Amino acid sequence: MKQRTFFSSALLAVLLVLALTGCSARTAVDANDFKTLAEGAGYTVTDNTDQLSGAKSYLSAEDKSGNELYYAALSDEATALRLYNSIKDSIQTGGNKPTNLDSTPYAKYTVTNGELYYRVSRVNNTVIYGKCLVTSQSALDKLLDSIHY
Repeated sequence: MKQRTFFSSALLAVLLVLALTGCSARTAVDANDFKTLAEGAGYTVTDNTDQLSGAKSYLSAEDKSGNELYYAALSDEATALRLYNSIKDSIQTGGNKPTNLDSTPYAKYTVTNGELYYRVSRVNNTVIYGKCLVTSQSALDKLLDSIHY
């Protein structure tokens, strides 16, 4: 009986550890990873780090359809949260209901307004903002979901 209790307790502890490690699956990508990802998806990437005060890295990317991506790595999470909120607040919803997920290390906001789809995500001290035609929404979502943004 004691062995069964010990085994059950050990199994429960292992399952708990495995479940909790799944919660931290989001890690911030760096500028080089973002550049490689965006270029692989057909975007032309430009380094604009000198245009964003306090940024470690600031990249913009555009594809041939005019879809846009922006990546910013900032000095700390508080600065990234301020940028995330500023971008989120500037997006016009056109009366449409946005989806919003906010937690300490991760946040994501999406909304469609007419022909445009907007998505802004934050992981730790990085922010990625995407603006694309609604017809490109699934491609943008797939791209950002692949890096857990």
